[in-house]
Amino acid sequence: MPQLASWFRLGSPTSKMDPCPCPSGDSIAIVEKADVLQDQLADARSEKVRWLVQTVTQTHAELLKLPNLRPGKAINQLLGNLVSVCSEIHDRDTVEQVLTHPCIHPLLPSLRQICASAESCLELHWAEHILAGQDQGSQEVLARLKSFPYYANYEELTRLELCAILSATRTAPRRVAFLGSGPLPLTSLCLLQALKEKRGGPGGGDGLVQRMSVASGSGKGGGVQEEGGKEEEAEDPVVVLNVDYDEAAIAASLSLCLALGETGRGMEFICAEATSAEKDLAEFDVVYLAALVGMSQGEKESIILQVVDRMRQGALLVVRSSWGLRTCLYPEVDLATEMLLKRLEPCVVVHPYGQVVNSVIVARVRA
Repeated sequence: MPQLASWFRLGSPTSKMDPCPCPSGDSIAIVEKADVLQDQLADARSEKVRWLVQTVTQTHAELLKLPNLRPGKAINQLLGNLVSVCSEIHDRDTVEQVLTHPCIHPLLPSLRQICASAESCLELHWAEHILAGQDQGSQEVLARLKSFPYYANYEELTRLELCAILSATRTAPRRVAFLGSGPLPLTSLCLLQALKEKRGGPGGGDGLVQRMSVASGSGKGGGVQEEGGKEEEAEDPVVVLNVDYDEAAIAASLSLCLALGETGRGMEFICAEATSAEKDLAEFDVVYLAALVGMSQGEKESIILQVVDRMRQGALLVVRSSWGLRTCLYPEVDLATEMLLKRLEPCVVVHPYGQVVNSVIVARVRA
């Protein structure tokens, strides 16, 4: 037993610990400095929250004073500043304090509706501007389209969404439906072009999806030649169906894509509600739900359930959402509710930190 005690240092005299080398006064000073620092951080956060609340409320008030929401110097400046402020990255406490502030929380539905209406006005204005150049040919129409101020943002968002889609499936989609496409279907056009390039464009075999290039203009009897002379049936072309309840939006986007010529080939259109049973969605590999379809969690959940009922098992649903202060501009979507989880398997959630405002959720339809 003494030997065991020796091995485990049991019963051995305890070594005397050295006292703290710092005088007690210094220890107290360190604690006091830490408390002061915490107070300073809290004060800085409170000041930031006050500034953010004031900026959002004042912008909302100024937007309400405008006679209309058509593009112009005043509204462009107001919304540009608002988007810039709401796209900043803040810690969770700051975001929570702003969004739950008694001056902010009640006005969010109104602010989101204003942003939605202004976005529709902006898109319609630009669709008309782009179509004004159709007499000069499809290249002029394309040049005007790419001069849209947020064109690069749409390209970036489309790349982000396509990567999210390809992380949830083995092959790129060939048939996509976009619900809530609007008068300027930039996402659909960017997605269409990206999928065409992946499938049969330059360097298509080295892209995200390795497939045989499809001979352009081939019909039912057309095909591509495999090595050794064996003919393989040509793949179906990429199709993006654009759905919107607004007849003016569908008319503008259809005219735009016709004016684009080859760039718009593959775009299809239908005027209908997102929840309409008029169009079966079972033929589509991916169905998009635009950020402006449904302005609350309840509305979006109801719409999603009706959309999923018309999709096939295994197809992907892409839902645009938001996060942080960006929820001042677009409503946040939660797919992890009891009803939605019965029908959908969430696969990917992406929250961008750059100039792209919308978040992306990709979910697979369950059996």
